[in-house]
Amino acid sequence: MWKSWLIYILSLAGYSLFTILYGKRSAFIILFVIALVPLIYSLLTYFMAKRSIRSYFGTDSMTLEKNKKAEIVVTLECLSELCVGNRAHVYTSVYNGMGKKIFRARKKLYLTLEKQNAVFEFVPKYSGVHNIILEKVRVYSGFSLFCTAIHPGERLSFMIMPEYKEFPVQTGIIQEENEGESEQFSMRKPGNDPSELFDIRIYRPGDKMNRINWKFSAKNNTLMVQDYGFPIACDLAVFLDVSAEKDLQKIEAALEILYYLMVHFTLEKKLFYVIWGDNREQQVKRRMVSDSEDIYEVFQELFCADMTDVKTCMEDMYSVQFEGEFLSSSIFIYGGRNDLEEEILRMKLRTDLLELIHV
Repeated sequence: MWKSWLIYILSLAGYSLFTILYGKRSAFIILFVIALVPLIYSLLTYFMAKRSIRSYFGTDSMTLEKNKKAEIVVTLECLSELCVGNRAHVYTSVYNGMGKKIFRARKKLYLTLEKQNAVFEFVPKYSGVHNIILEKVRVYSGFSLFCTAIHPGERLSFMIMPEYKEFPVQTGIIQEENEGESEQFSMRKPGNDPSELFDIRIYRPGDKMNRINWKFSAKNNTLMVQDYGFPIACDLAVFLDVSAEKDLQKIEAALEILYYLMVHFTLEKKLFYVIWGDNREQQVKRRMVSDSEDIYEVFQELFCADMTDVKTCMEDMYSVQFEGEFLSSSIFIYGGRNDLEEEILRMKLRTDLLELIHV
């Protein structure tokens, strides 16, 4: 803006010298116009800009992946023809889950009567919940002699998922489907729950007569038997304990392993728990996972929890909170702890099989 003022003052000084040397009345009138018109137009567009500029984020929410380019879209609207062509600078900042500013950028646009998008690109280095703040929009008046700063105060929260890596860890857990009370049913074998139909097949000797489906039997001209569903017990758990870990890279590694296991078990149609400790509430959180939507919901809860500096060992909190519950298999992902004894941990978690993964 100071350059515009410098050009304006130098132009006035030069034309004033010419007017004095020329000495004609018409030159003084032109000097008067040159001096006032830019000022009047600049002041008019300055005040109009405050009322006619609208800015907001182009999306309500985003889910992104670490180390992949992300795009933040800010939409700018100009409601006044008088401001068309004026220069505008859009400023945005990105803060991580700990409130630290990790990205700040500026985009330059020239106002039009149509909606415009300012696209900001950045590559997130860590997973977690991030906040984008639309800090301000600086709009310059005509001739760029004045500028006004508009502070929209727009805030957008979005989640950065851990980077997905194939086979970051090998696990020897082979989980058989056990019958239990749940709303999830096996895709592999039938059971005895009449609330869910597994399959309709041809009658075999030994099948119960009350399972014959007479409608299908008449249609196929042979006896057809219906198999009921097999409700799956949720007795597989993945524990995440990074309460004693200070290295952010190792915490990221633990989250990547968790992400891989969740995707792996989900694709295998396995029902399982994800369990972690929350320092803020001083208790264990547990979430059942059955599909890909549950994976994102688990990470949303994980990133909102305080998983570090938990005062009580997670296995002790779990033992108290879920007393009387037993697991067939468990995977324990941990970092920063050297006091773990596998047999004692297995007894506290009340699990038949236990696999430790240290990051």
